[in-house]
Formats: sequence, structure tokens, C-alpha cells
Amino acid sequence: MRWSIVLVAVLTLAVGCVDRTPDSPWRELPLPQPGARILAFAPTPGGGVLALGSIPAADVRAAAAWSTTDGTHWIPVPVHPETPYGARAELISAGAGDHTVILGRAFGGAHSNPRMSVWSGGTHGLTEHEQAFEMFGGSHAIAVSAAAALGGVDLLVGDWDGPTGRYGAAYWISVDGANWERHADDPALSSAPGEQTGAAAIGTGSPGFVIVGETLRDNIIHPVEWTSPDGSRWQRRELPGTNAVASGIGCVATCAVFGQSVGADPHVLCWPMPDTGPLPGPAARNVDVQQVVPTPSRMLALIAFDHRASLVSVSSNCTDWQQISLPAPADQARMATLPVGLLVAGTGAEHTGLWLYTL
Repeated sequence: MRWSIVLVAVLTLAVGCVDRTPDSPWRELPLPQPGARILAFAPTPGGGVLALGSIPAADVRAAAAWSTTDGTHWIPVPVHPETPYGARAELISAGAGDHTVILGRAFGGAHSNPRMSVWSGGTHGLTEHEQAFEMFGGSHAIAVSAAAALGGVDLLVGDWDGPTGRYGAAYWISVDGANWERHADDPALSSAPGEQTGAAAIGTGSPGFVIVGETLRDNIIHPVEWTSPDGSRWQRRELPGTNAVASGIGCVATCAVFGQSVGADPHVLCWPMPDTGPLPGPAARNVDVQQVVPTPSRMLALIAFDHRASLVSVSSNCTDWQQISLPAPADQARMATLPVGLLVAGTGAEHTGLWLYTL
């Protein structure tokens, strides 16, 4: 209920406002630490949030986390890396269930490839769980993209060069956040002959786990949704539309799916219902759906148009699009709700900002 009330109120106030006027509802907040970069949020008990990211450390970044209930007062969360890459990782994605599962990423090695790490914990502290190198890396690695947790099950999704030699969507599953199994040959997700699947994002809602992505077949891209009640048994469904990808999902009671068209004139796409074709929103040369949060009457999305993030509001039937600029340029942005408003973190080449949209 708190999500619905806060987000609907935010949308009511936001439309038509200008960022930098004296009457702007945006308020810039101090970062939790100097040089902090916030790349993900996860809810915490009592209505607060866990902010995840990194801080400067010598000539690299170091994993860091903080908790807050108002966006102004921050409590550092102890971070316990177990590997050299974990110590220099940025925490980039989180899924909250019985506990919080977190995905970290550092770059290194001879080719400066991404080195993935997994963490779990909460506001009392985060601990990295060391994995065999080839669990997330090695010659068959493509990407590990997002994390989710539900009902005592932790899930990571991404892409892998499977045993058939065709890379496609894959998932990693754990029941304790520490011991993981990779599944690159699940018949619902992996690439069948003549196609190439890909997983972009994951959410949790009434169907259980929901992954969105795409499949390329006969040179045509089809948006795809995979659902599972437990993270082990998956069902694939192609969403209506072609030459489109599903790249963002947000779930509360129900799930909202966003994506973009593929071609010379990319548009944001929104699926009002799973069996209804997508409706187009704003266009740009490059469209990147970064986060989606649905409410009973509206949906919020953070979307980068030509590498500049905006807050987008759209009605639940995927009409009435409103694009709301952030107070400062940001390539990447994430949002979370607090009792006092909408907390938005943005990261760009020249600026890392934290703002509260006050109610």
C-alpha cells in the first residue's frame, strides 16, 4: 500500500513541473559518502531502503552500501569481500526476499572482462560468497545481468554459451545465497536450433519469478516473457509484437513490462496486458529501459534516451506518456520509495547525484 500511495502522489505532483525553478519538488541530497555511486536499491523492513554501489578506493572503486529511512540520514552497512575482485566490485543489482541477494561487478584480467560476484545479507552487513571462476566467468561467459529473491530462492539471470554451442538465456539458482548452480540448458530459456534467446531483466510478483528478454528467429526479434513459481520450472511465452525486445519489468501485485522497438527509429514500448500488442512511447536514437515500478493507476519507469536518464510516467493502459527530466544529467538512474517521497540516484560521466521528490 505504501508503494501505491507514494508513487501515485509523486506522479500527480510531477507532471508539468520544471526541475530548476524555486518551486521545483526536487531536492538534492548529500551523498552517503564523498564520491559514492549508487547503482541499486533494495527495500528494508520498516519502510527504509538499502542503497548499493561503490566508493573511491585508490585507483579503483570499492563495494559499498548504506541504509536510510529518509534519504538524508545514512547508516554505513559493513561490507565483507572475500576475493580480490569482490573488494573492487561495484554492487549493481539486488533482489529482496527472505534476505537480500546482490550482484557485484568488477573489471580485470588480461582483457578487462567483467568479473561477477554474489553477496547476501541486509542492513547488518553484506558478505561476498566466493565462487569457482567458471561459475560466472570463463570462455563460455556472456553476461550476468540481474538478481531476484523470492520464497527462500535466489536467482540470477543472464546469457551463457550453452552446451549446444548456441549462446542464450540462462539462470543461476541458490537457496542460501552462497552455493549456486548454473542452468544454461533449460529448454524453455536456452536457444533452440535456429534461434538465439537473451534475458534482460527479472522481477517477482504473483506469477513468481518473471524474466523478460527476446529471441531472434529468422532474422526477426520477438519479445519474450518467462515465468516460474519456484525458479526451477519455467514456461516461455512470446509477447505480441515483432522487431521488439522486452527489457524492463516491475512487479508489485502485478507486473508491468517495458521494452523498445528495434530498427531505425527506436521507441519505448509498453505492454498493457500480456496478450495485447505494445503501445509506443517517446523515441530516441538510443533507448535503454533501466527500471520499472507499477502502481494501481500509473507506471513509473527510468529510461535513458540517447544516454540521458528521464523519469517517465504512463497510465496503466500504456497511454498518456509524461517525460520528466531529472535535476541533472545522468547516464544511469535508479529509484526507490520512502515515506517522505521518491528517492532517485543518478550517475553520469561528470556528476553523481541523489535527489528526493518530496510530497
